[in-house]
Amino acid sequence: MTAASAGHRESKPFIRIHPFAVRVTHWINALAIVAMIASGWQIYNASPLFDFRFPKSLTLGAGWRGLCNGIFASCGCSPSTV
Repeated sequence: MTAASAGHRESKPFIRIHPFAVRVTHWINALAIVAMIASGWQIYNASPLFDFRFPKSLTLGAGWRGLCNGIFASCGCSPSTV
C-alpha cells in the first residue's frame, strides 16, 4: 500500500491569501464594530421603554454627550474638528 492510496497527501507550501493591509484593515473594522455595538447599548440604556440595562462597563459613552464623543472617537475624529 502506498502513501497516496492510504489517503495521505503531500504537504503544500503555505501561501498567504490576503496581503498584510487587508489583514490590518479587517481588525480595524472588527474593533469599529465592537465600538458601535457598545455605543448602541448606551443608546438602549438611555431609553425609558426597556427594563433591561446593559452594564456601564460594557457601554461606550456617559450620557448623551459622552455617547456622541464615543461615536466620534470610534470614527476617528473629534467633535471640535467636525
